[in-house]
Amino acid sequence: MEKREKILIPLLIIIICFMSYVSTFGLSFEGKERDYYAPAVTGDNISAYKNSCVELNLTKVAEEPEALIGQKVKVTGQLYNKEEYIDFDKTRTHIVLKVPELLSAPYILASYTGTLPFQKGDNITIYGEYVYPSVDTTLQGMEDVGLPCIKAEYIERI
Repeated sequence: MEKREKILIPLLIIIICFMSYVSTFGLSFEGKERDYYAPAVTGDNISAYKNSCVELNLTKVAEEPEALIGQKVKVTGQLYNKEEYIDFDKTRTHIVLKVPELLSAPYILASYTGTLPFQKGDNITIYGEYVYPSVDTTLQGMEDVGLPCIKAEYIERI
């Protein structure tokens, strides 16, 4: 009986730890949907949301990119690339926005819930929550560079 207890007690401890982890964090090890995406703003809420966003301070981004994390911002630039895919059972769009005023790395990334009718080369304004850093593996030579990112809630062509 003593030999059986030596095996069962550690096994029981492992099972309890695993169940505690799963109940706290779930089975997903990649993060939660809200960590990567914001819900799209639609209808009557668009005007109020746009007014709640401030112009992204590009000087501050270049000097101290972490300082703006969590702020509602807007930024205008040229749609450099977009890629649509399914994630968390929804259509998402990954955007690379070219912003020439950011001289060292003139790109800002954005994640958007939904599809976009805009084409490469269009000038657009992105409204959303600022996050940093993010990495884009499609920009040649910038695979390991931390770039500013916006969890986009509204996007318009200008």
